[in-house]
Amino acid sequence: MPSVDYDFKMLRPLLILCSLAFTSCSTPTTSAVAFSSPQLPPPKGAPDIFKKYSTTGDATMMGGWVRNFDFSGVSFDQRQTATLVTRRHVVMANHYKRKIGGVLIFHSRQGKRIIRSLTGVQKVFGDVAVGLLNQEVPEGYKVYPLPAPREDYSHLVGRPAAVTDQKMRVFFHDVTVINKVRMVFKHQKPARNGWGKTLIGGDSGNPSFMISDGELVLVETHSTGGGGAGPFYGGVRLQQRLQEAITQLAPGYRFRTKNL
Repeated sequence: MPSVDYDFKMLRPLLILCSLAFTSCSTPTTSAVAFSSPQLPPPKGAPDIFKKYSTTGDATMMGGWVRNFDFSGVSFDQRQTATLVTRRHVVMANHYKRKIGGVLIFHSRQGKRIIRSLTGVQKVFGDVAVGLLNQEVPEGYKVYPLPAPREDYSHLVGRPAAVTDQKMRVFFHDVTVINKVRMVFKHQKPARNGWGKTLIGGDSGNPSFMISDGELVLVETHSTGGGGAGPFYGGVRLQQRLQEAITQLAPGYRFRTKNL
């Protein structure tokens, strides 16, 4: 999928505000961007998270709107993506999980690489597995909260979510179905924010996020293709099983929740 360069001043009128509070997007930069009110990209906004990715050293981050989003807690070095939910625990697709002893690589928002290894893996619930890192990740690498459980999430239907893929890109799809165990997305037609992506084999386990108070909240990891669908991380049963598995692998850690 080609990247598209754009002039901010020309596209400024095209920026679309969703019901979340957004401010102006950042101009291309290599420094950290204040993460207070992330801005959805303009239509056809380039989706790449990295300008130059490396598993052997530091990376160069892409500039522009994507710099408003913190993906430092996602290990993209293999197709079996892993996402931090504590400083020592990652979640993955159970049907596409990494093996014990494997390496996980994370890059900070400035592109600084760190390496961890996987010392334990346990199935959680449905298509969710949790893995244990050999040591904590330091400050500067994002640990994502999960949605705070509630009886009814229907208010999220129709809202955009940031959907990632195996090629280290982020797209915006709309929530079409959400219940206590599952979340389903559809493509925006016409595309209102960035590109739409038809998810395929190899995208399994890549995370999707929604925004709350300027922070990415982990809502889903892909199990199926198309617009994307997978386990919903706000489900009470999933969260109970996840916490049990986290404690069994390494006592003393808890995931965090946030209202959506």
